[in-house]
Amino acid sequence: MVTAQPRRGRPPNPLDPDASHAARLGAEVRARRQARDLTLQAVGDLTGYTPQYVSEVERAKTAPTRTFIEACDRALDAGGALLALLPAAAHERETERQERAAARRAARDLVPLRCEAPDAGEDVDPTNRRGLIGATGTAALGLSAAATPTQARAVDPELPAHWTSLLNLLGQHQMMLGHHAVQEVVRRELRVIAEHRQAARGELRVALMRVEACWSEFGAWLAHDSGDQRSRDRLLERALHLAREADYPDMHAWARARQAQDADAPRALRLAEAGMRTPRASAHTRAMCATRAAHAHARLGDAQATERSIAEAERLAATDSPPLPPPHSGMTGLLVRRWDANCWAVLKSSRAIGMYDDILRAQPRDWTGARGLYLAYLANACADAGELDRARDEGAKALAITRRTRSATAARELHRLRATLAAA
Repeated sequence: MVTAQPRRGRPPNPLDPDASHAARLGAEVRARRQARDLTLQAVGDLTGYTPQYVSEVERAKTAPTRTFIEACDRALDAGGALLALLPAAAHERETERQERAAARRAARDLVPLRCEAPDAGEDVDPTNRRGLIGATGTAALGLSAAATPTQARAVDPELPAHWTSLLNLLGQHQMMLGHHAVQEVVRRELRVIAEHRQAARGELRVALMRVEACWSEFGAWLAHDSGDQRSRDRLLERALHLAREADYPDMHAWARARQAQDADAPRALRLAEAGMRTPRASAHTRAMCATRAAHAHARLGDAQATERSIAEAERLAATDSPPLPPPHSGMTGLLVRRWDANCWAVLKSSRAIGMYDDILRAQPRDWTGARGLYLAYLANACADAGELDRARDEGAKALAITRRTRSATAARELHRLRATLAAA
């Protein structure tokens, strides 16, 4: 017979049941285990699994088997409540697997379009910028080369400002060349920032936590654009955890908006609305959450609710408000216009074509990575409107850029374009 055992050591890290269906299932397992005052070892003994496996299921780090959840349901007297959560988690896992497979296929064979050379004015390879980050880029940008600090007084108080400026620079560079141009730099700097944050104390530690949260969110977008959804989810969780610890409401709300971007429509709406309700989040950050709510409404086919959410986003974006977290500072208006166009594209309205045209004119020409993505969006909007010749032309331009930027996001759009054109 297994009896309750006293808990030892530090309390476990809090779980976020809204992070995913798997996280909701894991949080429910933990809540029921703790309600019965059982340790991981005790549940492992009851179910025939290792404590490590139980812990990984609770933290949504591994996909649970039906056999395990059935055993947990019996051991924890859940009355079928745990089993009821399993189908959604399994469907979510299968969807992620299919998305990864689609991204790999799209990256190998983007789209068999007419691949004429792009227009003479089309900037597909800004070679004058490519040397910015390379073998010697660390020195050029002043990236961190300092040894790991061993005590708080060794942490330079100027580092938060330095890393904020550097993040803004990397954000610009990513828009020009794509995720691959900066991803390794971001991984390396995140490790260094974490080392300094762990050594720092007081207000400096809080400032470094906020900086690390911003870098984690940016790293999540880079992972998403490279097709690495597991790293994206992990980095967004890290950003949320740091934002809570550092009392950083804007990053907390912004990370919720990021999560909404890739969730199924009902969950995306819940996440976006939760972001909008974040206490003390700035108007500009809540505007971004409103755009994600609008996109969720569009995916649900509700044009009126989409328009209301976009109107709210535009109202919030027009207010005097602190900027979005780095590296998105100063981009609120453009981001609202982008998501407005994305919403109408989802609703298959031809008005999206003109909106994408305006966005492409408004973006700096050397934002090649962003240009490739929005050309792909435009190509799909044209295809949905029956403008097949223009869809092929815009798709060819997007393809030429995407082959250089290696954007999995653009590749998925081009894969969809190929399917639409093949069916036409």
